[in-house]
Amino acid sequence: MGNGTARKKTPAGMVVLQGVLVSLAIYLLAAVVLALLAVKGVMPEESLFPVLAVCCGVCALAGGMTCARRVPWGALPGAMAAAAGFAAVLAAVGLLCWTDGVTWTGQGGILLACVLGGGLLAGLLGRRRGGRRVQKKLCRK
Repeated sequence: MGNGTARKKTPAGMVVLQGVLVSLAIYLLAAVVLALLAVKGVMPEESLFPVLAVCCGVCALAGGMTCARRVPWGALPGAMAAAAGFAAVLAAVGLLCWTDGVTWTGQGGILLACVLGGGLLAGLLGRRRGGRRVQKKLCRK
């Protein structure tokens, strides 16, 4: 006997897609801000890559937290699925845009490692606490 406010469950694939889109939106915004800071001379060019690597990790963390508890698989697999989707999009764009190829053992690999690390952190932070549950005792008179 519900009160008529039952929530529809979103399919797991849509939840993961939402996580990937959140990651991409934040990443594109961060890339635009970093480019603006570099052009204006506020940030030196040598520090752009480390800041972009941290941004990749934060973007994956945000996308992973978006779907950590909303998928039926659990927090860690859900967050890692969103991070893997985000990494796949970054890898596909890297392969399509650079004709000489991306050096995956160099800076490209570092960015993907930061993305997967952000997804792992989101999965660990999104877990439910495993504390001991106290059961209520029923009193009968």
